Amino acid sequence: MIDTLPAVLLWLVTAWRTPAAWRDSSKRALWTAFFALAVAMTLRLPFIAIPMDAALQVNNLSSLGKHLCGIVAAHAVLTFVHDMAQERAFGFKSSRVHLLVPVAASATIMALFFASPHPHEAVDPLTEYASDWNIAAYGVVWTAYLGAALVSASRLCWRWCRQPDAGLVGRGLRLIGMGTTIGIVYATHRAASLILQFLGHSLIPAATNAAITDSLLSTALIFIVSGSTLPAAGRIRRWGRGYRDLLQLYPLWYCLTEAVPSVRLDPPRSRTSETLHIRRVHDRLYRRTIEIRDAVLTLSDHAPSTLRDQARAHVQASGLIGAQADIAAEACWIIGAQNSRQRNEPSSGEPLPPASGGRDLPSEIHALKQLARAYASDLTRNFAAKLDDARTLETTQ
Repeated sequence: MIDTLPAVLLWLVTAWRTPAAWRDSSKRALWTAFFALAVAMTLRLPFIAIPMDAALQVNNLSSLGKHLCGIVAAHAVLTFVHDMAQERAFGFKSSRVHLLVPVAASATIMALFFASPHPHEAVDPLTEYASDWNIAAYGVVWTAYLGAALVSASRLCWRWCRQPDAGLVGRGLRLIGMGTTIGIVYATHRAASLILQFLGHSLIPAATNAAITDSLLSTALIFIVSGSTLPAAGRIRRWGRGYRDLLQLYPLWYCLTEAVPSVRLDPPRSRTSETLHIRRVHDRLYRRTIEIRDAVLTLSDHAPSTLRDQARAHVQASGLIGAQADIAAEACWIIGAQNSRQRNEPSSGEPLPPASGGRDLPSEIHALKQLARAYASDLTRNFAAKLDDARTLETTQ
């Protein structure tokens, strides 16, 4: 389970970033990095690697795939950091690593892999076959490219994150820089271990060496994923706020638009469907505020001055004062007007502006949430019950 978790998280991040990468080509480098890392971490899992190698009838082929993905990921991370630094920092100049470098490194390790014998499946071929000079050269080339790419990425991250007004992106690059720095330690440790094993030396037990390698790799990935996601934190917070507001306004919106269905642009969804629908939150929220206000304006035709006076008297009797009393009174006459419209009673022809509202979308949402709470309160329900009792009494007399 512990080995599987990093792969699962990387696939989730990759899936999350896929729509943005599809729309914007500038975001494809980072998506490529996560995709390559997700594949690499998946190929590290024995229950994936062993059956795959057996099916292809090539021992340890999954390890080659994992290392090729590591080269792709390192180059993609370097490209992402380079592009961000060039775009955000005025006057910032740096040289881009040419695509031929990772291509040459990939071709070299592939040639060395197929030139060496693989008589049996190994958990770590670089360790198992360390005495073979082809595998030793394979490991040196792979770790050398990985280390060089991470050094370049670290240098760019640390230089750019110190730029003035770097903001949230700068903090994200600082985290990425920490991850790539730990990645350099990982590559250095890996290269030193391979060289020592080729020479027939071992300073630490194999189990300890593997634990150190896994810890460095996992820590580097955590920092890189966190840093690359941090710049999106503001958008995630705004999305979360909008999603919460959308669900909080749903009961008020549904009740009012049931009374005035003509204001709806789209057919209503169930509460469960609304909760599960997480796309276009801002557009839906904007439309919801308009439909609520349109419904209130239509219902105000069924709220004569007598009903409004009754609502104010009911609220004052409860002890509310000031803005809270105005909002509660508005909720009371709205529910009274709603019931009147549903009974097909004639309109009063006295539309009035709402008691609450905002100058922009955030303040309007805040005002509507207050109205929604007042509408759902016992005070409003009691007022509706009093109106029903009064109408029942009039009917029986």
